[in-house]
Amino acid sequence: MIQMIFDILIFVWLLFLTMLFFSKKQINIKKIYNKRNIKAKRYIIFYIVSENKYFGREEIESSIRSSVKEFLGRMWLDISNPKLILYIDNEKRGIISTNRAGYKVILASIPGIKEINGKKALVVPLRTTGSLKKAKKLLGIR
Repeated sequence: MIQMIFDILIFVWLLFLTMLFFSKKQINIKKIYNKRNIKAKRYIIFYIVSENKYFGREEIESSIRSSVKEFLGRMWLDISNPKLILYIDNEKRGIISTNRAGYKVILASIPGIKEINGKKALVVPLRTTGSLKKAKKLLGIR
């Protein structure tokens, strides 16, 4: 009997608190933005250490893509989608474009590049930036 009275009192108390809560409309529903939904770009500045002076843009991009595919597979290659935006032949420096989800994958797989088109080469990442303007400024291009 006492237990039943106690249960009824708790039920009434919880009902009272619920009605009080809803009457003041304190429910604030905020839309939580997922960072993966935001298509933010990342730009990786790199340089190439090699005895050979000239590499083609397609050769460099294909070696980067094959390195990512070899290191983490085709799925991460599709997610990161690396693109060679700019390459300066005489300085052997360039910019790779990727997204926020894939820039760490690119940074992890770039040291796996040991040769480009059959010629020994080493690709060294220098810096990651969030804007192309800053990346060009770091390369010395206005």
